[in-house]
Amino acid sequence: MKRLIAAAVLLIIVVTTYICSYIYIDKTCKTANKMLSECVDIYSADQNATDSAKKLNKFWSKKEKPLSIIANHTSIDEIEMAIGSLVSYSNSPENEIFYEYAGTVKTLLHQLMEDTKPGIHSIF
Repeated sequence: MKRLIAAAVLLIIVVTTYICSYIYIDKTCKTANKMLSECVDIYSADQNATDSAKKLNKFWSKKEKPLSIIANHTSIDEIEMAIGSLVSYSNSPENEIFYEYAGTVKTLLHQLMEDTKPGIHSIF
């Protein structure tokens, strides 16, 4: 009986931790997507989205360490590099490069959210 109680407590801890980490990743990615959309809108209007891109970069840098605990480090690093490139080209007249990196960041954020969706395989 003691083993069943211990197993049930461990199962509850694992499931609760997984759900909390999923909520954190989902909230972070949605906020980053919203900031990215604002950055693209500003760039479309006047081709100078440096402040908005730096704001996104600062946000991601702040969230990177907690995300590295729960998510794949490679995915987090790829997103960080893409956001850094986005900052570099946020004041550039090269429209294609800016929009390419914006699309890359959006795709990587979507992939991170998809990789952490709850399922039987990912929980166990």
